[in-house]
Amino acid sequence: MPKETVVSSFRLKGREILSSYASLTLEGVMTAKVKRGSETFTIEERNGIAKGTSDGENEAIYIPNDKAIASIEKNIAPLLPRRVVIRKPSDIFDACFKFDLTLVENAGPNKKKWGGNACLASSTVFFQTLLKASGFKPWEVFTNGRKPKSFYMPNIAFNMVCGGEHVPGTKQDIQEMFFFSMKDKLVKDVLVTGTKFFRQFEKNLVRDNLPTGTAKERGFVFPVEDNFEGLRRIKECADQLGLKDSDYAIGTDNAFSEIQKSDELREEGKYDLRFSGQGIKTREELVEFDYSVVKSASNFVTMEDPGSEHDLIAHKLMNEKYGDRTQIVLDDIAVTQMRFIIPFLAAPEQKDRAGNSVLIKLNQAGTFTETLIASKIVLGLADVEEVETFIKARRDTRKVMADLKSVGVSSIEEALENIANGGFTAFFSHRSTEGSSEFLPLLPLMFGSVSRKVWFKAGAPNGERNLQNYNPLIRAEEEMLEKGIPVEVAGFEGLPDGVEIPALEQ
Repeated sequence: MPKETVVSSFRLKGREILSSYASLTLEGVMTAKVKRGSETFTIEERNGIAKGTSDGENEAIYIPNDKAIASIEKNIAPLLPRRVVIRKPSDIFDACFKFDLTLVENAGPNKKKWGGNACLASSTVFFQTLLKASGFKPWEVFTNGRKPKSFYMPNIAFNMVCGGEHVPGTKQDIQEMFFFSMKDKLVKDVLVTGTKFFRQFEKNLVRDNLPTGTAKERGFVFPVEDNFEGLRRIKECADQLGLKDSDYAIGTDNAFSEIQKSDELREEGKYDLRFSGQGIKTREELVEFDYSVVKSASNFVTMEDPGSEHDLIAHKLMNEKYGDRTQIVLDDIAVTQMRFIIPFLAAPEQKDRAGNSVLIKLNQAGTFTETLIASKIVLGLADVEEVETFIKARRDTRKVMADLKSVGVSSIEEALENIANGGFTAFFSHRSTEGSSEFLPLLPLMFGSVSRKVWFKAGAPNGERNLQNYNPLIRAEEEMLEKGIPVEVAGFEGLPDGVEIPALEQ
């Protein structure tokens, strides 16, 4: 176990850097003095955050880069502690908790006053600095600084086919289609399979005289006949590589807020499948369309955003009818905000829950600690006092309690217990326009020591931005294996409790 570490003389600034998608984003840069035993040295850490927020109206709000940089200097840097003494990993979390809580209390609603980008760049680089200074590894922070007895690497979603809003002129309403390798036990082998699959998919497009360009997520962009061609091509590619249905899995990010754009559609609970030309659907018809996608493959395992961010009823209907068949991931409707996650998952009965999994994005929460606590809530690991403290700081207590009452839950403690008993999953995700950072993999590399129900997506297995999220997993796996820690990819057992996949019964 590392020696006691004292970190002091913190210096923080923000600056502009290029993001991964032809734009400028924000980077937090921190220097600090470190004293460990007889050693004294200075470290510098940096973290480039995603450019801009998603379209969700309830997440952390970004402000122009120049104003965010000024906000870091004027509002945030003065809040840094004089020193942090680290004897165990919880000391790191405690320091981040205090720092991030002050941001939440002062940065304004959804951090609009100080800037969600200023808060996130500062919060993440502070944690990164303390972790680096401490000498602890990410996979040790939930095991009190000791080697975990075993470790689960996340199931990785490789984006293969893009559609929807990402692809002008497409006939595919679904925004992303994923390939998962489920046969490999090590994450390096998962990435090897993913790269083979990507290259085979590309060969098939060349064979058919189709373009091989990629979109933001680096999934392929090509003319499709309908909503199912991409899924058929994923199956074809798997057959060519000799994969059985139980060796791999398929999933989608529907991003169906994009097909409920107008106020009229929202008021009527309807959707316009405008990309495929199938026209207006009721929410009930949309849910049946969702299920037609699910049942198109016996190894279909996950569907994100089956309804729009404005349509809680559609999500609950999907979960009630098909939550035992597939992982239903809440993204746009939950936006990594505990004020939504808790009531969406806490109901005693399945029909009253919005899904069985939550997408976790740092940019949506706006601080490291809020992201951490949201993840703990979903995985049944949250501390009631910590949760209540942040909900109170956001002035969300009344709303959360009213929403819980509507689903038959009387307290946050009861809600967290129900969620823990539900066996739900956390799906850690990048933002399409990431900055230069290897921060995101820290989250699955922490939670893999305490939970198998961990998933991860950072695009296709190509492009520098995506690789900066995947390569740290390879390095961490190698180091854990060298230390004798048993490592295994989550696999089908990483699905939410109660989800049954037909491919496993064949």
